[in-house]
Amino acid sequence: MSDATTGATETAVFAYELGHLKMVSRSGWRRIGIGDGENVAAHSWRAAVLAFVIAVGEGADPERAAVLGLFHDVPEARYGDVDAVGKPYVKTVPATEVAADQTSSLPVELAERIRGAIAEHESSKRPGASKEAMCSRDADKLELLLTAREYQEAGRAPKSIGRYIESMIPMITTATGQALRDAALHTDPSAWWDDFATRFGTPAASERPFKVAK
Repeated sequence: MSDATTGATETAVFAYELGHLKMVSRSGWRRIGIGDGENVAAHSWRAAVLAFVIAVGEGADPERAAVLGLFHDVPEARYGDVDAVGKPYVKTVPATEVAADQTSSLPVELAERIRGAIAEHESSKRPGASKEAMCSRDADKLELLLTAREYQEAGRAPKSIGRYIESMIPMITTATGQALRDAALHTDPSAWWDDFATRFGTPAASERPFKVAK
């Protein structure tokens, strides 16, 4: 059997497990009355993009930071998303141990890369964390803030959502993350759409600000 096909079945099983993250709701939103809030997979995707963006600004490795953001919540496929209210009452196995179980049947190199990414993200909570881990952790918090602002603007959020936003402000620590945080707080979530809508039906609607040279 070639290296390309070794462990393919086991990897497919893992991929199906990852798909469960599309069905795991972010429990904090349900807590405040948003019953159809984002799922963990959606959160992880934008967190990965934001980790990349922050890492570029911080002079860190953006690809590595994005990988940390992408994989950081993979263990939640097993134990779900425990919100801040529940954490004092629920003892969960460390994410690194869950990841070790999740990847135990995968090809060795693949398993080690995934475990390493999750372990590095988790290390952001301790002194001496890598730049990439700090960027990934900031992205995790910034993504929550952005989502809260989106729900707020859509009129779907109760007054208590302001506490979610306020709680994220001091948790973002990199200079780039803080700049993005401050901009997000003062920018309407629909600004990108409003810009297009004001140009719709006019010649400006088809204008492209940047064209790739042929």
